[in-house]
Amino acid sequence: MKKIIFVTMAVLGFTISLHAWEIDSEDTDSLLSKYDKDTLTSISNELVKIASEEEASGEFELASGHYTRALKIREAVGLDQHKSYASILYLASIAHSKAGNYCEATKHAKKASESFQQHGIQKYMVKANQDMQEYAKACAVLAYK
Repeated sequence: MKKIIFVTMAVLGFTISLHAWEIDSEDTDSLLSKYDKDTLTSISNELVKIASEEEASGEFELASGHYTRALKIREAVGLDQHKSYASILYLASIAHSKAGNYCEATKHAKKASESFQQHGIQKYMVKANQDMQEYAKACAVLAYK
């Protein structure tokens, strides 16, 4: 019971600071040393929810940052081989592309495609690969300018 209350309070406190846009990469690093795997997974899930809400309101830069933080946390707790990691990579690629960060979107889409392939999820592997190719073209155009 105490653990549930602690996790809830940690996620709530972290979410409040996220909504105030006060978190940065150093804050993410400090989380990794403060919380256990379950709590970090919950925080990562909250980051994905927040990013999704931000995307819905057109805040693509903020969304891509929160997806990136969620991915970093999942990597740190060993969830980078999980199907959900591939999905978050794909969501991050979309947010980056909508924010105009096509080169970053290309990297995330490529990793998502590879991860979907590793899990045998052909449909999403193909879609992520197609998106990666589109983002790479846009990245090349921007790099040329």
